[in-house]
Amino acid sequence: MRAALSRLIDFKNLPQQSVFWVVLSIALVITPHLPRFPLWSVFLIAALFIWRLLCIKHPRWLPPKWLLLLIIIVAAWGLFMHFGTVFGKTAGSVFLSLLLAIKLHESRSRRDYMLLIALSFFIIVTNFLFSQSIPTVVFMLLSVIVLLMSMIHINLAQDAGIEARIDTGGNSRSQTLSHRDKLKLASRMLLQALPLMLIMFVLFPRIPGPLWQLPQEKNVAVSGLSDRMEPGNISALIQSSAVAFRAEFDRQPPPQPQLYWRALVLWTFDGRSWERGKTNPTIQASIKSLADPVDYRITLEPHQKDWLFALDMPLDVPENIGISSNFELKARDKINSLYQYRLSSVTEYVIQPQLSHWERSAGLKIPTESNPQTRALGRQLAQQYAEPQQVVSHVLAMFNAEDYHYTLNPPLTPGADSVDQFLFQTRRGFCEHYAGSFALLMRSAGIPARVLLGYQGGTLNPLNQVITVRQSEAHAWVEVWLEGQGWVRIDPTAAIAPQRIERNLNAALDSNEVRPLHMQLNNGVLQQLVFYWDAMDNQWKQWVIGYDDKLQQALLNKLFNQKLPFAEIILYMVISFMLMLLVISLFIVRPWQRPQVEPVQRSYQQFCNKLAKQGVKRQAHEGPLDFAQRAAQQLPQQAASIDLINRLYMRLRYQANASEQLLAQFQRRVKKFRAARVTDRATGRAHTNGGQVKESQAKTRGN
Repeated sequence: MRAALSRLIDFKNLPQQSVFWVVLSIALVITPHLPRFPLWSVFLIAALFIWRLLCIKHPRWLPPKWLLLLIIIVAAWGLFMHFGTVFGKTAGSVFLSLLLAIKLHESRSRRDYMLLIALSFFIIVTNFLFSQSIPTVVFMLLSVIVLLMSMIHINLAQDAGIEARIDTGGNSRSQTLSHRDKLKLASRMLLQALPLMLIMFVLFPRIPGPLWQLPQEKNVAVSGLSDRMEPGNISALIQSSAVAFRAEFDRQPPPQPQLYWRALVLWTFDGRSWERGKTNPTIQASIKSLADPVDYRITLEPHQKDWLFALDMPLDVPENIGISSNFELKARDKINSLYQYRLSSVTEYVIQPQLSHWERSAGLKIPTESNPQTRALGRQLAQQYAEPQQVVSHVLAMFNAEDYHYTLNPPLTPGADSVDQFLFQTRRGFCEHYAGSFALLMRSAGIPARVLLGYQGGTLNPLNQVITVRQSEAHAWVEVWLEGQGWVRIDPTAAIAPQRIERNLNAALDSNEVRPLHMQLNNGVLQQLVFYWDAMDNQWKQWVIGYDDKLQQALLNKLFNQKLPFAEIILYMVISFMLMLLVISLFIVRPWQRPQVEPVQRSYQQFCNKLAKQGVKRQAHEGPLDFAQRAAQQLPQQAASIDLINRLYMRLRYQANASEQLLAQFQRRVKKFRAARVTDRATGRAHTNGGQVKESQAKTRGN
């Protein structure tokens, strides 16, 4: 018995297929992190997995510990040189993935492989630091199922191996369940855990702000608007179909031409690029509403900046959001996670009818060493027209009538005179070319002007009436200050490509223009699929990713019709958790159903019942082997049949993959089994050998 127990504890050599399953599951878990790996580390981790797969058939090829330690040191040094740290969100996840792959090479026992799977569950969680999208969740759930299948495979392989080593000298057979059965079992385990997960998600108290703060990382590229505009940086965003934010209006959304989403105001021009410059010191920016305000809610995707977006022009903002004299909105912290806020805006307005001294100076400042042709044209227009409005109209008419083209792939304009090259040579550009050149012309003509960055337009989903604004809708326009009108929005792009403003970017491009892939797929059927997906993704963002303390409290208030304190939320969570455990346990045990007896057990019970009728009853503590030995002693004439039936039962019950022929033979033997009966000549009564033994024992005690 001790030897068998020792073999159970010290069992180490898992079958090759079990090790393969562990390697496969770990590779699957690490796969989502690969885009964040430095190129050299991708080759390193691929080599580690290939090496471990080869070692499944050739265990002697496993590396020594000193070599593994050297690989760890080199990997840590390489990650530190690339990321500047090994503890950041990206660097830490990559380092953990590499350590997990290295740990594979020193794993030998069942305990080591189970530890690897446990660590893999932790690696799964790190994926949600980068993405909480629906595809990520689906992939991670599939990874969990594969990990559970690996755990089942390891345990079944161990049980089969121990039995085979005891009975057949160590030739283990690990396939006690098919892959389909393991998949069903793993899926069932995951489904049983889902209700408990939902209870924890809904009722676990939400704490405002992050539970921990990860170190800031360097050189992390983020797709989105920059606070600097130069030729080419906005047109590069057109290649991205990523969602910038979504807007949900309380009433009918404004028409497409009025969907200007204000973000940044650029004051400073160095001859080639526009920047925000110094802070506008104007104390109070005034705004006069000329129409009814519209109320809406914005769900902003994380963009690692502190600026927010608002429909031009924001009127009322929440207390936790700052608003500048330029009507720029600013959050308290950088937007590192999904951010929701409500606003009220007006689309018809008058702002700053009185221009401050600082704004006039900043709005007219131009570099005198660059773009001489543009500056000369501006001075000429100022002399030609008496009213600033006439200068504005002339430039817009020039863009519309002359040979200017709207394109995603404009010619390069290197050097300090990029505006001159665009206006007088290439005449092909995107919104940043037209906005930048228009603003410089206005300043050269003595009209204060500033450039605005944001988004224009959006796609209205007819399924939920939510407007989705993507990175491809990034846009630049201009505000000029006119006497009596204040700062007036002028969009030069509308003069050269009005379809861009009235419809979308795709409609504004020429038919021979090379479009990004997401624009080429914009047909009827695919568009409907995009609408459905976008609606589902919006609900996911609102109710799962955006489920914060405020949304939780609102939901609980609606359920319980009162505001619940922290202690009561915990109490309800514990009660719900225990009740759900009880329900799951009932469905697992199913006491209302009669237990289904396997054919082997059913036939063996018939065999035991036949022996019990003849006085040989099996005790509750008695195993099949002990019971068979006692029955053979009491029924010596049937000892051979009893031993054969018991051996067949043991093989069918405990051996993997028993054949149907063996089961049929066992059932046939049990059906034919009869206990031998003898007759007492003195009394003439018939009794079994077992009864004769009992009677003899009674007579002995009586004497």
